[in-house]
Amino acid sequence: MLYTRRRFLRGAGLGAAAVVINPILSLRKIAGASHGNPGKFVVIVNMLGGNDGLDTVVPAHLQPYVDARPLTNLVEHLPPGESLLDLSGGFKLHYALKNVKQLWDDGDVHIVNKVSYPNPNQSHFTSQDIMSFGVRNELDGDGRGWLGRFADLYCADPVEPLGVISVGLGRRPDFQSQVTTPLALQTVEGFTVDSSEDGYPGEHDLRLKVMRDVLQGEGAPGAEPQLTLFKASRDAYDLVDRLQQGTAGWTDPLTYPTTTLGRYLKTVSQLLHGRDDFGTKVFYTGIGGFDTHADQAGQHGSLMAQIDGAIGAFAADLKSPGKNMWNDCVIVVISEFEENLPFKVDFRDVYGSVIERHLGVGAPALFPDPSYTPDFKSLDLVA
Repeated sequence: MLYTRRRFLRGAGLGAAAVVINPILSLRKIAGASHGNPGKFVVIVNMLGGNDGLDTVVPAHLQPYVDARPLTNLVEHLPPGESLLDLSGGFKLHYALKNVKQLWDDGDVHIVNKVSYPNPNQSHFTSQDIMSFGVRNELDGDGRGWLGRFADLYCADPVEPLGVISVGLGRRPDFQSQVTTPLALQTVEGFTVDSSEDGYPGEHDLRLKVMRDVLQGEGAPGAEPQLTLFKASRDAYDLVDRLQQGTAGWTDPLTYPTTTLGRYLKTVSQLLHGRDDFGTKVFYTGIGGFDTHADQAGQHGSLMAQIDGAIGAFAADLKSPGKNMWNDCVIVVISEFEENLPFKVDFRDVYGSVIERHLGVGAPALFPDPSYTPDFKSLDLVA
């Protein structure tokens, strides 16, 4: 049974962090379900560059935080007219996260600190790879990303490129797979086959029509490499048509901010219009700029406002009467690097909890690290 309350998870420890908005689920055993929970989906937002978790969920009651940041701590240094937002236990939320605070007040936000992985690495790039591949050491993996393994296990029968979709971030290592290839796009409108030639851009639509007529009217070649090329072209055109047709009836609510993340989450909303046909389980998106070495307070405040505005618009959109998708959604916001704080929660346990409890499929196979023991049920993400 899925309860209607939702939570927001924030990892404020080294390495990883996770901000998750997710439903509280019952404790019924769903791991290993063959087809999972119909209609449920996850949206992952990556804060690239290493978000400052201590200035996101602020330990305002801890003097070491204030002492360690004499010029930048958010207890003593705030923009005029701003104040930190009260959580509980002495913790406070960044002043720009007002929509997230409302979700907290509604019982939709949950905070988990000290999210990381064993023997944390101080390199942004290495930490990104560890979180992308789901293993601490590359040799313990199989060359696939954790979402590539998910796609191969749960989106490959039949092969379904729309089971996992990357919006705006290209094909990151997370999507490395063996059987099926998760889709990567920037916008729905821009997802098309480029058939134009230099000097003749106006003939693009005509060329598309001619090519479709050829693919539909001609039989498949009987020999290679023509057969492979024919099938690849046919599949590409079919995928474009399927995506465009599936999203054709979407209506823009005109509430999304014109920020990078606002545009990406609006694209996710557009793709959700065709979810009955697409069957997408995971959407992956994000923004960069969190590696703030100069003007930390100003840059971080701007990024927090962008996160807050985009998530606020997305939540309102999914809650709207015509959609009612909010209880089907989990939002996970992650970042690969932070200051050296004690490690308590493995980031894979966060992912695993969401995959098993919300999507309803087994997660251990997604993280084939011999030194990692799944502990998906230890987090306070269920009730």
